[in-house]
Amino acid sequence: MSSQTSLVAKNYRLQQWAAQVQDCQNRPEGMLVDDWCRQNNITKANYYYRLKCVRQACLDAMPDLPAGFVELPAPHDALPVPENASNAPSVSAVIHSRNGLSIELYDSASADFMQKLLGVATCAE
Repeated sequence: MSSQTSLVAKNYRLQQWAAQVQDCQNRPEGMLVDDWCRQNNITKANYYYRLKCVRQACLDAMPDLPAGFVELPAPHDALPVPENASNAPSVSAVIHSRNGLSIELYDSASADFMQKLLGVATCAE
């Protein structure tokens, strides 16, 4: 019985926090989160903790959907036709990550672009 009471209390608290988060998100333009928190007698750290809890509860409530990628064929009239096939960019490297991410690098990609792309790819889930 006490676990059910705890669950009800937790859900009620999350509903209150969600209303606070929504109220803060709808604060007047130009008003800082600090100012909103001060007006509502809540610390900034506590607001962000509550925001984190509300977001996590929303994520937990979402059904697990399989992540995937669907490659769609481009319409034939949208594909550029190179004047000389030897000038067309070709794939010079393919990178496969542990999380299923696959990146094709073309020989026309700059070193700066590849460095930024790899930096972002390491953070991808």
